[in-house]
Amino acid sequence: MTCRLLSALLLTLGLTACNNSSETDDLNRVFLTFYPSQQSFPEDVANNDTVNFKRLLIANGVEQVNVTLNQRLDGEEPLDDANNPAYQYAVFRVSYGASNTFDLYDEDQNFLYTHTIFAEDANQHYCIAIDENEPQLIESSLEMRFPSDNAEAHEFISHCRTLNNQQ
Repeated sequence: MTCRLLSALLLTLGLTACNNSSETDDLNRVFLTFYPSQQSFPEDVANNDTVNFKRLLIANGVEQVNVTLNQRLDGEEPLDDANNPAYQYAVFRVSYGASNTFDLYDEDQNFLYTHTIFAEDANQHYCIAIDENEPQLIESSLEMRFPSDNAEAHEFISHCRTLNNQQ
């Protein structure tokens, strides 16, 4: 699926994951970067093993987007089989009116948690946990933009993991 097609689909859903879509000035916007905490990793995983995390985000009860993270317990950048930065689909722009409610599910579609953002939360880049027992939304100093590539996406996720550890 092309970035333009994905943008069009997600824009109609209020979620955007590519930065080439048109904007509507009357909507509030936030950026969300999903991250795994240290407790998200299986107990038997080695520090240098790459773990694939998949989540399903449903906004306002109907708008769905899949989240994919490839992360290492030690926080180092994971690499794919070709020795390139591993795929990450973890940063999203959300456009909304007065509020937007997110439901997060694990890869087996088990409900994890619900979080609602309001107009006063707008114009901020937040870190959002992939697990229910972590702070769901942490304000970050990340810019209101998409990462330029998988390596930068990992930097965004790493920033969020660091913020979570400081909580």
